[in-house]
Amino acid sequence: MPPVQTTYAATHAAALEGMVANSEPSVIVSRTVEDAEGLGFGKVAVLGDTDNSVTDAEATKNFEGIAVLDPTQPADTYAQYSTAAIMKKGIIWVQASVAVAKGDPVYFVPATGVLTNVSTSNTLIANASWDSSTGAAGLAKLRLA
Repeated sequence: MPPVQTTYAATHAAALEGMVANSEPSVIVSRTVEDAEGLGFGKVAVLGDTDNSVTDAEATKNFEGIAVLDPTQPADTYAQYSTAAIMKKGIIWVQASVAVAKGDPVYFVPATGVLTNVSTSNTLIANASWDSSTGAAGLAKLRLA
């Protein structure tokens, strides 16, 4: 039988997109993914067309939460019709598209779901703020209150 893994990293990443950042109380709910392309970890989830469902970012639908990383998912994403863990309250690692500072407001680009602190043509996540800073685009902690 050939070896499954032959190389190992000397260190592991400190954080991954969609990873719960700490053990403070959080609210994570289960929702069914409607989109054919699925829903990536650490990505914006908005209300779907049916009860208890979500879809990726859209300007006309209300923000539901952020998709939590699930290492048991085979493609590093929640597939269509799978049950996704969606964080509604707590701190989660996400990909910031620009430099952000702790305390900045959080917006998402409706067409892409990209997270930013830039308000122009973007949708405010009313209960969110950046909980860490980045000097450029990169992983940052997002707080959902």
